[in-house]
Amino acid sequence: MLFATVVLSGCAIFSPADRTQSPVPLPEEYSLYEPSRGAPEEWWQTFQNEELNSLVATALSGNFDVQVAWARLKQARALAIKSGATRLPSLDLDGGYTGQRSYQQSSRDADHVLSETEKYSLGLAAQYELDLWGRIASSEKAAELTAQASREDLEAAGITVAASVVETWTDLMAVRAEISILAEQIKVNEMLSSLQELRFAKSMASALDVTQQRGILAGSQAELPLLQAQERVLLNKLAVLVGKAPGTLRVRGGEIPELPGLPEAGLPADLLASRPDVRAAGLRLHAADWEVSVARADRLPALRLTGRAAYESGRFDLLFNNWVASLTAGLTGPIFDAGLRRAEVDRTRAVAEENLANYSKTVLSAVQEVEDSMANEHHQREYIYRLQQRLTLSKEALSEARLRYLMGQSDYLRFLTELLNEQSLERNLSQERAKLVKYRVNLYRALGGDWTRRMTPEGLAPQTHVSAS
Repeated sequence: MLFATVVLSGCAIFSPADRTQSPVPLPEEYSLYEPSRGAPEEWWQTFQNEELNSLVATALSGNFDVQVAWARLKQARALAIKSGATRLPSLDLDGGYTGQRSYQQSSRDADHVLSETEKYSLGLAAQYELDLWGRIASSEKAAELTAQASREDLEAAGITVAASVVETWTDLMAVRAEISILAEQIKVNEMLSSLQELRFAKSMASALDVTQQRGILAGSQAELPLLQAQERVLLNKLAVLVGKAPGTLRVRGGEIPELPGLPEAGLPADLLASRPDVRAAGLRLHAADWEVSVARADRLPALRLTGRAAYESGRFDLLFNNWVASLTAGLTGPIFDAGLRRAEVDRTRAVAEENLANYSKTVLSAVQEVEDSMANEHHQREYIYRLQQRLTLSKEALSEARLRYLMGQSDYLRFLTELLNEQSLERNLSQERAKLVKYRVNLYRALGGDWTRRMTPEGLAPQTHVSAS
């Protein structure tokens, strides 16, 4: 009775302890956060650029990091199937033929005697291990959890790739906007240089004024090739992200998008379910716990059954007239292994401790990323507002400096100083607006989302809406 009870309850003997609580305390809510609406499923669509939407869709199927994640998921699922297969008996077909010929001589003068024997066999062989202590079931559970973690790794890769595409596209739009601003500034500097040369010809400006204006023009012209190089580099980076060769991607012009209101972030504890990297870390922690169960069960005896049923005969035509069957039960258990199995238990427990620490770190990092993204966006908006004020004041100062120079109340250097300041602020403002968009992308990435559940090898599956009946 006791043996039967052990057999029936073996799967639960070494089950790991339940880990339902977060291993680290989390804040009750986020700071600096006033959401305006729920977070969108495919958040990049809020930027309202069809070309960007197409680039993200292409990357979710063509990016090689995503393809690597799919291949690893296939490997993990195959290992899970392989691990679960040992719970069932194995059945093999075996067949054989043995032929033996011998010569014997009873004495020196006797003739040689030839003897021949043949043996034919055809049968089935089965093997089965009774999972007395749940070792096989625990191993299967660990493999299943590892496979689920690989799926979460895939979804985390999808989030990273989508965010990288949007960030790179935003950088590209920012560089193109800066090129456009610089082109206008070059035109203005060319016009001012021509005017100074005319004024110099009429003795209304000094040679120094002309030289200084030419220097400003040369400086702005020198910056253009650098920006054009940045544009090419970003195009190449974007091409690789979507799975294409550098130099083959063409992206139409666009503008730095205006941001919608902040998305609904929920509670910090929600990140445990919404972030695939957090889910993956949790699944690997559970898998490590089950590996401890495997190691503990391996220290106990194992009961294996071996059976064979076969036809055997010395003549092929009589093969199916003779049969033999056997059943063997073997109980083996460790007596002395120099601490091998005990060391394996200690090792798996240390692995579980490592995964617990990694899970705790991942949870806190997820909360930090949300907080950092919100803080960056909040203060970046304030910085842009102040920068716009500076640009407005700079334009006023430039107009006043120009007027004072024309009236002879100030030298041309004062005007050039204000001109350089105004042109620098224009380009800086464009860069900071792009940085604001990237902070929002970081927030979307930090919040995770459920849209990754629809990832397939062909890309993102269409969203299905189930209506209540």
